[in-house]
Amino acid sequence: MKKWGFLLGVVIIIAIAVCVGISMFNMNNKPKNQINNTNTNNETILNQVNYSVTNDITVNTATNEEKISPNATLILKRKYKECGHTIKEYKRITDELVNLTQKELLEKNKDWGIEKFSNMELVLIKEVEGVCNEHYVLKEKDGVIAVYKIDKDTKEELEELTGISIEYLTENDKMEIQQGIMVYGREELNSILENYE
Repeated sequence: MKKWGFLLGVVIIIAIAVCVGISMFNMNNKPKNQINNTNTNNETILNQVNYSVTNDITVNTATNEEKISPNATLILKRKYKECGHTIKEYKRITDELVNLTQKELLEKNKDWGIEKFSNMELVLIKEVEGVCNEHYVLKEKDGVIAVYKIDKDTKEELEELTGISIEYLTENDKMEIQQGIMVYGREELNSILENYE
């Protein structure tokens, strides 16, 4: 009984395979003019699709303004009136800026001017009262060199005690430290402190 069921299954599988083989053979031996007609119809349809897509793109690009990409670089420049320095700050584009046009950006950010606008780079600039946060004074405090930061109101605020003793400095260096050495920028500050070490 099991043998008959097995044989019947094998016969059915063979019959299906023969039917599939015959239909594939018929497709491969189709007359060439029928194939060419099919290709011609497909090409015509493809050309129509390409034409309509091209027309849509042309119409859209003519009316689109440049917009801010989510991958754009944002540079904020603050120009300080009192010291005249311009400080750059690099930031990530926020979601609220993505896809804005130049006009929309101006409406949203009235405090900032636009120095450069493209889909991949946005540079905003504004003038700020006071001095930038890159001004320092080196002075003596408790026998060591102290770094004071000058805030926006030009007041000195202790930032750090360096641990560099003035005891071993030359007389000229000691006098300069007593009077206070004005320094601009972290790079220059580090360079001067290295010279005193």
